[in-house]
Amino acid sequence: MYESLHCLALRTVRHDDRTSILSAWTAECGRVGISMPAGTGREAQRRRALTMPLAIFEGVVVSRPGRDLVRLRDLRPVAVTSSLHSHPVKTAMALFLADVADGVLRASEPDARLSDFLFGAVRALDALTDTNAVANFHLWFLRALATMTGIAPDFGSWRPGAVFDMTEGVFRVSPPVRGRYLMPDEARAVCLLGRLTLNNIARVRLSRSDRRLMLDGILDYYAMHGAVAASATRSLDILKTLF
Repeated sequence: MYESLHCLALRTVRHDDRTSILSAWTAECGRVGISMPAGTGREAQRRRALTMPLAIFEGVVVSRPGRDLVRLRDLRPVAVTSSLHSHPVKTAMALFLADVADGVLRASEPDARLSDFLFGAVRALDALTDTNAVANFHLWFLRALATMTGIAPDFGSWRPGAVFDMTEGVFRVSPPVRGRYLMPDEARAVCLLGRLTLNNIARVRLSRSDRRLMLDGILDYYAMHGAVAASATRSLDILKTLF
C-alpha cells in the first residue's frame, strides 16, 4: 500500500557508505526514520537539498509494518521556507531547533496538535523579518515545545521573590528540601519565558546574557525531565555566538 507522508526534516546521520538516516516528524505517523542515499550523485544531492533541517516536504512510502526505516520516493517541497536556508542566523537557529526536536520527539504515534505546532512554527520562523523577534524565537519555541510535550513548568505559580523548583517545575516561596532550584532573580527569568508568545517576541528586549541564562536554564530543565537533546551541543555553541 502506498501512503503520502508530510514530513518535517530533523537530523541526518551517516549510516554507512551508501546510506544516511534522516529523522523526521510526520503528520501521518509521528516520528519516522527515512533511509536516504549518501552518495554524490544528482538524486542524492537533490534529496539533501529537500531535507535540510526544518525543511517541510512530502513523499510517497510503501507501507511496511514492523520496519524501523522507510524509503520515500517522489520527494517534493510542501512549503517554501527559503529564508531558513539562506539567512545565516535563521539557518543556525533551524539547525539548533532541529537538533533539539530530534532529541525530544521520540513518540512514534501521530499527534495532530503537535504536528500543527511544529509545522506552524517553522512557517512562522521563515516569515519573521524583525531582528529582535528572530533573536527571541528559539526561546519561545523551546517553551512552547515543553508545553506540547507535557513537561512545561507551572508558570502561573510565580510570585515576586519566589524560587523555582527545577525538579517539580513549580515556583515556591522557599527553597525545596531536595533537588535543584533557582534563586528569585533566575526564577523571574523563567516567569518571563512563560510569557513569550509569537505576538510579543518582537517587543521583548533581552540582553545577550539574559538569552543565555534563559536558554541554559530551559535546556537544563529539559534534561532533568527526560527530554535530552545531546545532539544539539555543536549547534548550541554556534547559536550562542549569534545571541
